[in-house]
Amino acid sequence: MFPPMLLYLRFSTPERTRHGVWLPLFLIWLLLLPLIVLVLTVTVAIDFVLLLAGQAYHHYTLLVLRAFGLLGATRGTVVHVHSDDTNVDIEFV
Repeated sequence: MFPPMLLYLRFSTPERTRHGVWLPLFLIWLLLLPLIVLVLTVTVAIDFVLLLAGQAYHHYTLLVLRAFGLLGATRGTVVHVHSDDTNVDIEFV
């Protein structure tokens, strides 16, 4: 699963004026890619050392991969925030 690539914000006021803004999240993922590779490398090394040491729990890499899977599951999420003077819709695409 891929993480959300775009964020669409829609603002509307009681006068029914609507404004929308597209935010490119894929640029953030490109900036975070070296950090993600570093974290996965460190967790694989820690899991290997803990496996050799005979520790009971050595699944940190699986934990990090599942967290990325959870991030990927946020695609298609729509958040509606309504108040008396402004309505905001946030959509992860």
